[in-house]
Amino acid sequence: MGLFTTKPIEEKEHQEFKSLLKDKKVEVSPHALDHLSLQQRKVFKEDELISMAERETPRRAYLQANGRYSAYYRKEDGYRRLIFDIEMQKAVIITFIDVKELPRIKL
Repeated sequence: MGLFTTKPIEEKEHQEFKSLLKDKKVEVSPHALDHLSLQQRKVFKEDELISMAERETPRRAYLQANGRYSAYYRKEDGYRRLIFDIEMQKAVIITFIDVKELPRIKL
């Protein structure tokens, strides 16, 4: 892998990305919660991330240079970016981050 492995290389249509997740079990990697404090972990539930991935349509989705996918979901106060490792039988949420606005990405 190169230096810019998380760099988006291809934008995916909303429905194209949702079809990648279709019929796959969505899981949350233990790494996804590493940056949360113990107090935040009591409030924040993995089910929220799984529900977002299974039920909502992302505003934008990208294939990254490292083969993972980055998807931006709308929230009340901005967007939540989820990073997925999509395998044959499952989609693993590797990490997430809340951002104020969608990034301007030139491919």
